[in-house]
Amino acid sequence: MAKSGSVHIGLRQEIVRHTVKAIESTPVSTDPFPHFHVTGFFPDKVYQRLLDSLPDVAHYQVFGYEKHHNDDQESNRRRFCLVQSALNELPADIQEFWYTLRSVLGSVAIKEAVFQKLNGGLSYRYSCSPDKARSLEGYALPELFHETQGYQIKPHPDTRKKVVTMQIALPEDAGGANLGTEFYRRSLNPASWLRSPKGFDIVKTMPFVPNAAYAFVVLNTIRLKSWHGRSVLNEACGVRNSILNIWYEKAEHANTEIVEENQMLFPTAKAA
Repeated sequence: MAKSGSVHIGLRQEIVRHTVKAIESTPVSTDPFPHFHVTGFFPDKVYQRLLDSLPDVAHYQVFGYEKHHNDDQESNRRRFCLVQSALNELPADIQEFWYTLRSVLGSVAIKEAVFQKLNGGLSYRYSCSPDKARSLEGYALPELFHETQGYQIKPHPDTRKKVVTMQIALPEDAGGANLGTEFYRRSLNPASWLRSPKGFDIVKTMPFVPNAAYAFVVLNTIRLKSWHGRSVLNEACGVRNSILNIWYEKAEHANTEIVEENQMLFPTAKAA
């Protein structure tokens, strides 16, 4: 099959076609803010290969240590950036796979499918018609995360620099289905300040099951905020591996290598 650089073009096209179809066929929810949850995100064989190709934790960097550490002062959140300097440190037999998967997650076709699916929320945020949503600016930053016992993150709506936040769950099985991201709504009940998360109700928890993903429009207005977070992971949680794929308004905040790659591989047509 044809290849370009470290990206396997044939495999890239196969995954993009599958993932776009999966996104297009999933329903959208507006409670508590516009989002969707999709299963079978990657082809099954690709998902298994992804699990088999996860970098050793030694390749990950400590992320947000001041907030994310356990009682023994060990970091409980680590990140692997999908950039050339990090990818080239991986074993040779999995480098091409990760370059290809990075290219998939940064493809214009997947971005447009996600933005079209969330066109209601995007039209609200940008005061545009829903049919303009797919063409809004959005530049991808996909990164691997490795979280363990003690990890938690308080309710937050995300910075306005972000347009859409996506997380792809990477467990081996469905045993930790309850470990997913929680979506919140502000609570008017005084009793809510006596429990965690204080002042919020948990509306739903995204199922942390194999090969599933969610995505939501980042909203931070007086009327509507995309409140989300995660209650503390207990000692029985094991490891929570995932990919965060976030689309930013500006290319400078995203993975600029992907931006340059798209321009090189698809100079006159949109990436498919």
